[in-house]
Amino acid sequence: MVKVNRIVITKKEEKALKTLSRLFEIMGVDLDSLTEKVISQEKEIESLNKEIIVLKDELKSSKEENIKFIKDSMSQIYLNVQKANKEVGVNNKPGFSFEGKKINEEY
Repeated sequence: MVKVNRIVITKKEEKALKTLSRLFEIMGVDLDSLTEKVISQEKEIESLNKEIIVLKDELKSSKEENIKFIKDSMSQIYLNVQKANKEVGVNNKPGFSFEGKKINEEY
């Protein structure tokens, strides 16, 4: 038994590994550089996953802020419309009503 990269293999497996190594040499494939590339890609994927989590949190908080801003703006518009109607003396006509949640555009 031989220990290869912290893995114990039998003599038969060692022979097969040498054959595979030789085939990689014939094909011009550098197994060590491939291994390094795979490891670097795994690290990059891990860092990108962390970045995705951070971006999702930022997007969620931004979305909540935007929703709050829109609701506050709609409420302020409602108050301004009510105030303007009182000053002009117009009671809320059905076609021009604004309830603070949606705008009736059927007029």
